[in-house]
Amino acid sequence: LARYRAALDAGREAKDLYATGRAMESVAGAHAELGDFSRASDWYGRALAQRLAHGERADAARLYGRLGAVHTYQGRYGEALRNWRAAASGHRRLGDTAAQARALSEAARVQEYAGRPQESLHTCREAVELARGTGDVRLQAALQLRLADTLDRLGDPAAARLHRAVADNLLGAAREAYETNSARSEK
Repeated sequence: LARYRAALDAGREAKDLYATGRAMESVAGAHAELGDFSRASDWYGRALAQRLAHGERADAARLYGRLGAVHTYQGRYGEALRNWRAAASGHRRLGDTAAQARALSEAARVQEYAGRPQESLHTCREAVELARGTGDVRLQAALQLRLADTLDRLGDPAAARLHRAVADNLLGAAREAYETNSARSEK
């Protein structure tokens, strides 16, 4: 923490906005690791404000996610959900469909923690649909498993089994493709 604060002071003294922003994120991350989520959210908020002020949309979207995670740990589900939705929206505007799907998946998790299982199911399905267009098989499988877990908690084990089977098939196909590519490169 002391090193990050020293880096923050050096960045401010040099008027290096990028270094200052990264140092604020590092200070926030250190507080989060120490379990001081209130200070972590404060520092992430400062870093986010700086990124927004300078039009750094990709960093802002990422920081909304960090804030969402910290608020989730604090049990502040309303704030967490707002931040995860802002992260998803930011990634959508940037055209990063995989990151948008991940952010929506985290929003679904928060909805579930907040006792809103039907909303969680809807958001999780939205994330699964987005992931289909990414070509990222591991992401698709992970979101299928998240959806299966949600369906289990909602009392629909048959649908949950179906989504687990889809995830297994996706991972099996990815494993076969990897092994085929590895065999080709060895020749």
